[in-house]
Amino acid sequence: MVIGPPPYLPPAVRKAWDRAEIDLEGPFGSADFASKVAHVSVDGAIIDVQYDASTLLRIVEVLDAFAIPALFASGGRPAAGGGFAFSAEPEAINAVVRHLLVSEEKTMQ
Repeated sequence: MVIGPPPYLPPAVRKAWDRAEIDLEGPFGSADFASKVAHVSVDGAIIDVQYDASTLLRIVEVLDAFAIPALFASGGRPAAGGGFAFSAEPEAINAVVRHLLVSEEKTMQ
């Protein structure tokens, strides 16, 4: 599940994830994703790190309630200090998938 405004998931990024045989649901905005969580089966969520702190907290609380693993990612390139990038790059895709499917943490905070 992708949580962010529509520009957060450009067509090139969706195509790259499709080529990697990973289905992405969304993007869903911060106001409407909660109504989708109960009705779709998701393995994890990628959250646009650009949301304000209170919005990020609200998103994390909902995902934690449904035990959906999640992480925050910047669109495009990772920030200078590190973190995840939501992009078309194979290394970025692999890093996100590894964290969401292998990590013991429910949400990276």
